[in-house]
Amino acid sequence: MRILFLGETYRADAISWIKGVEMNLGVKLETRELPKGNSRILRMISALGFFVNLLMTRFSKQYDLVLAERATSYGFFSLFVHTKKRVIAQQGITDVYPEGGISGYYKSILQRLAYKNADLIHAWGHVMTYAMLESGASPHKIMVLPKGIDLGKYHCPEKRELAPAFIVTRSLYDLYRHIDIIEAVKILKDRSINIQVYIVGDGPEKPEIQSLINKYDLEEVVFLKGHIPNTQLPGLMDLCRYYVAVPTTEGVSSSLFEAMASGCYPIVTDLPANQAFIKNKINGQLVSPCKPSELADAIESALINGNQVDTALTENRKYIEDHVDHQKNMKIITDRYKTLMQIN
Repeated sequence: MRILFLGETYRADAISWIKGVEMNLGVKLETRELPKGNSRILRMISALGFFVNLLMTRFSKQYDLVLAERATSYGFFSLFVHTKKRVIAQQGITDVYPEGGISGYYKSILQRLAYKNADLIHAWGHVMTYAMLESGASPHKIMVLPKGIDLGKYHCPEKRELAPAFIVTRSLYDLYRHIDIIEAVKILKDRSINIQVYIVGDGPEKPEIQSLINKYDLEEVVFLKGHIPNTQLPGLMDLCRYYVAVPTTEGVSSSLFEAMASGCYPIVTDLPANQAFIKNKINGQLVSPCKPSELADAIESALINGNQVDTALTENRKYIEDHVDHQKNMKIITDRYKTLMQIN
């Protein structure tokens, strides 16, 4: 059996997907991905070379299955692979981003072509299906189920006696609005409310974030941890009772699931993808994007209402155990692959 994975293999989501397939199908996946680089010209040249290499698969033994993440990039590239069946996973609430302008126009065409030719389309949550259907995906091809997370890695220890702290685990890009988080911490400081902040990840916004931390004298409470191995993340989450993520757009977030499994109370953006899992002031809090004062109010409210937070943490852990268990979900997913490939 030959299975090819097209995607960014360094990403935690991709690693989880690959490991789950290899574990359940007993086969080592072949992988291909676009080289990383800062130069637009070099990226275009690399993409052309990547495309040619995929075309060359026409002259080798046919793959039984190709798995591709993001419809508008690797999903589209998968159409040129010599394979019997292809599976495409949507990355966000839509893979057409930005949705407007020339970029949005041609990406919408790529997404439509990818879904038209896919044999199975992964929606990691129901909120993703709307864009799929609008792009002409056949409903019977859509499988709605998250990959899940490894519950053996994430625990839910008692944290009431810990110093107040929250964790941020999104990459340092503008759309994740780390600047708003720092502004909110400054507002809390002005209210004489002290809370520690652990920011995990790296990205182009790091200099601006560090500059703002220095400007507001927050060096002793805000810690930029940089990129850390995924194996170290659960231990860091065990030090935090709260989780904050305020992006301007969101798909089904594995980071949110990890927080819910780890006993971190979620304070997240009021977006459809988060509304599917978080009910405001019941098992977390939903806040408007780009409004630091509202975020500060939500954090303060969570600090005050300890009993409500305790109840939420228990409910969230149970939800993850019931619905987002990697071992259970990947067994269901790979059984669908077996049906697709007509193997027992």
